[in-house]
Amino acid sequence: MKINFTPDSSSDIGSGYEKAWQDGRVDLATISATDLRYSFFEYPVDFIVDDHTFLSREEVPLVDIMFTLGRSLESLRSAGAAEIDFTENSYVIHLELVGDRVRFTSSHRAPAVPPECPFDDYAAAVRTFITSGVARLVENRPALAENPVLDELRALVSDPAGDGTGNQE
Repeated sequence: MKINFTPDSSSDIGSGYEKAWQDGRVDLATISATDLRYSFFEYPVDFIVDDHTFLSREEVPLVDIMFTLGRSLESLRSAGAAEIDFTENSYVIHLELVGDRVRFTSSHRAPAVPPECPFDDYAAAVRTFITSGVARLVENRPALAENPVLDELRALVSDPAGDGTGNQE
């Protein structure tokens, strides 16, 4: 299980915001969740499960993919299924909880045998991805530390109940 991103500071500011950024009219401490999710920090992301590549250096908005992955954990726990979808295209990665494992299928490039990994491995990879993403954003753009959107992201990966699915055997 591998989920990571490659920072690219040249992709921090989305198109349409360059002039406002240069003029000092963009305040990352107060910018909306929607703008952060879809207009900033488009980085190459890799998502690989059991040697099957679902994403390979696909440029996606980092904040959006972090929210989507974090919410996938909640959905797997509550409903036993989740989706990772992308605003910019029709590609969808489907996740299904089968016992204590997550099975991955996709709308495109689906392997004959769907890859799987233990739920705990997926949860750990998502937590690491989000934690490192938030750390990178704050390190590179300190004003973001004040934005409540990052608190929402941190809350998605704080799990007082532990890493498991919550099912008691």
